Amino acid sequence: MTYVISDIHGCYNEFMEMLRIINFGPDDTLYILGDVIDRGKESIKCLQYIMAAPNIKMLMGNHEQMMIDALTGDCNDVSHHMLNWLENGGTEVFPEFCKLPEDEQVAIMDYVANLPYLAEVKIGEQNFVLVHAGLNVVDNRAKDGAVTTAAVLSEQNYDDMVWIRKKFFRRKALPKSIIVFGHTPIPLLKKHNGSGVWRDKRFQDKIGVDGACVFGGCLLALRLDDLKEFSVKKQ
Repeated sequence: MTYVISDIHGCYNEFMEMLRIINFGPDDTLYILGDVIDRGKESIKCLQYIMAAPNIKMLMGNHEQMMIDALTGDCNDVSHHMLNWLENGGTEVFPEFCKLPEDEQVAIMDYVANLPYLAEVKIGEQNFVLVHAGLNVVDNRAKDGAVTTAAVLSEQNYDDMVWIRKKFFRRKALPKSIIVFGHTPIPLLKKHNGSGVWRDKRFQDKIGVDGACVFGGCLLALRLDDLKEFSVKKQ
């Protein structure tokens, strides 16, 4: 089975409970759509678990991007990037990271720096595009207004894929794929939070899976094989 989770944000216990609930095993695959770190108390623990699991595939989120920019950025910009990271949840993970032995720090930085920004998955006849924040389809349309998945994906801006919000989820996306994304908490996508994923009823081409666990909501998982959803409340 193939599962998708996003925005764990250091909620290690909820993450472990989710793996138990879905009975995650060696024959399954889990995609994590970024934002494993920051805000929560056990970001490094979450990250190390994911790094050690060969059947867990992680994508870049805006919080991982901020971490990389802060710790490896150009000397002229490093203070700006560090301040931006710390103001957006990095105060929890940065001290934790600094306490690690140097070899573990290097391993984490190498892993995070090489995270992909999106993944394409086909389950049966259904195509899925997995990404942290979304895609900028509007700025990548052909002059005649036509949209092809290959063209849109090949021209995406990295910043859009980890930061975009309304310009993505309020508009029609790809014609023959469902985009599964995190980043924007579900309470911001619909009036009532509930405990389930957000499905774009208007265009039927997007599913949001950020249940805002770190803010007191739920950690959500979506099984792509049958679109069944799973939920773990914040402990």
